[in-house]
Amino acid sequence: MAQDGQIPDWLTGLRDQQQGEQPDDLPAFSQQPPIQPVQPESVEGAQPRRGRADVMEDLREQMIQAEEAYEHAERRSLVQFFLNLQPWQRLILAVLLFFDVALCGCMGLVMAGRVMLPF
Repeated sequence: MAQDGQIPDWLTGLRDQQQGEQPDDLPAFSQQPPIQPVQPESVEGAQPRRGRADVMEDLREQMIQAEEAYEHAERRSLVQFFLNLQPWQRLILAVLLFFDVALCGCMGLVMAGRVMLPF
């Protein structure tokens, strides 16, 4: 996988392949001939030609594998997140949670009329 703004290897290979197919005298925006589907060979044991459809299928498979790896890497449990915190960070979170629960409880008591504010 490329980092720091570099182009991934599969993309540079695709670019080089596409540049090798185009003559240099044609502008880059010229229309290319339509893609012809690759027909399977009728002779057994013969290697089928690799056409653009095969290249696209390979790219699809690579993207599916990359997505699976990415999804697996980003799935971390909440417990793992809290266990990776330093002790002082856990203390701050615990104190903030205590104040949150205390404030919500006091507001609930005031709204229910069980406690009257002195002002």
